[in-house]
Amino acid sequence: MKFLLTICTVSMVAVLAGCASASTDVQASGDLPPAGLKGTVSTYRFARTPAQADAGDNLPYEAMLREGLAQRGFQQGAADAARYLVSAAWASRPADITVATGDCKGGCVPAEGPSLPWFGRRYVHTLTLRFFALPDGHEAYKVSAEKRDRNADAQQALPYLVAGALAKMPYAGAPQWRVKMKDAAPASAQGGTPAMPEVTSVTPLAQ
Repeated sequence: MKFLLTICTVSMVAVLAGCASASTDVQASGDLPPAGLKGTVSTYRFARTPAQADAGDNLPYEAMLREGLAQRGFQQGAADAARYLVSAAWASRPADITVATGDCKGGCVPAEGPSLPWFGRRYVHTLTLRFFALPDGHEAYKVSAEKRDRNADAQQALPYLVAGALAKMPYAGAPQWRVKMKDAAPASAQGGTPAMPEVTSVTPLAQ
């Protein structure tokens, strides 16, 4: 019995230790010219869907994206002077629910098997950024960041998704990457403003 308790204690410690860090998986395609080098700036403006436009100025990720893009040489500009149109799609779902892109012949299988109930339900949070070159509007670049955790509060994942999407933009040299980060302080400890996590490593994933 004591041996079993020791195993359980060690396992729980390992789980809790894993809470001190987080990671996002990133996929990227296309390319962007280097921005912010030698004083150059690439201008952009955000594109909103009708639903996003109805939200007014309350989209939680735009301020974080604006600041992160500015650090990488991208500056939000007037509509008639922007070089890129940037769209953002943000979503969260339970990990055991499959998002199908086509017909499910024979039935759709869950994205993951059932999770252990005492650790809580798992969730998948995603953020996809698409850069459309103006004036012709072709898609020049697309990057998607995904974070999996057991937190149903989707907004808690946003700083990690933004940090992951921008960490090594444009992610040249490999289509998939893993970005590891230190846990950010809770928003309540920052006066309501989400804190951006510190990126500790960016590693390409083997194909």
